[in-house]
Amino acid sequence: MKKFLLVITVILSAFSAFAQDSAVKQDTTKVAPAPKKKGPTEAELEQRKKMDKMYAKYSRDHITLDLLGTNWNYNPNGAGFGNGVEGAGMRTKWFSRGIQLAFNWDFRIKGSRVSIAPGISYSCSNIYSRSTQSRTDTGGTVFNPIRVYGTDTTAKINKVVLQYVNIPLEIRIRSNIDKFGNCFKGVIGIVGGVRVDEHTKFKIKQADDTNVYIVRRDPDYNLFRLAPMARFGYSFFNVTASYDVINVFQPGKGPKANAFALGISFTAL
Repeated sequence: MKKFLLVITVILSAFSAFAQDSAVKQDTTKVAPAPKKKGPTEAELEQRKKMDKMYAKYSRDHITLDLLGTNWNYNPNGAGFGNGVEGAGMRTKWFSRGIQLAFNWDFRIKGSRVSIAPGISYSCSNIYSRSTQSRTDTGGTVFNPIRVYGTDTTAKINKVVLQYVNIPLEIRIRSNIDKFGNCFKGVIGIVGGVRVDEHTKFKIKQADDTNVYIVRRDPDYNLFRLAPMARFGYSFFNVTASYDVINVFQPGKGPKANAFALGISFTAL
């Protein structure tokens, strides 16, 4: 019995020593370090600093003033513009003009010379023609030539005025600043707007009397507009263009015509 107890004691002692030795080995086992996250290289960081320093000198172009030549793209003898009768349709004048004033924020895409610029603007276009505007029960708004008056009466060119509040969204890219502190700029974007006013203005002069007729709120005009746009220039001076993809009139309520504009643009701040 004593021999048996002695054998058990020796086995337990050996097992205890082995367990302690295993614990020590587990405690001293080194854990492999977690891989470091990949970040920008020193060269990339240096380029970002360079761009940040350069961008601080750029004008943000918060204010934009456009002086525009405006007109419509249309078939002068199409439906609503003379209905196929040669010479009877609308003839808009080349000196039709408009204006737009915009305020844009300018958010630079980090580490680049590109920025995104949402904003708000007001635009007004004046379309001049030797035509008068009227409405029919079936065809909506139509245009016909100004009728001939007596020898003592003259009729001025008729004018259609369209005014919108717009939401422009622009993507801007700038070149490096030159020795004068200016740069070349390129902008593409899109402008969506809501019509806030529409009216026609017609002036008749008879002897010493002048009468001006203004007709407002023709319901046949489209309430909305949507136009891709572009602007390119140097420093504060630019050229700009836009083309409305939505018809000037509602479908079935007037002739087919798309507005477009081309002009010069001044930016500041």
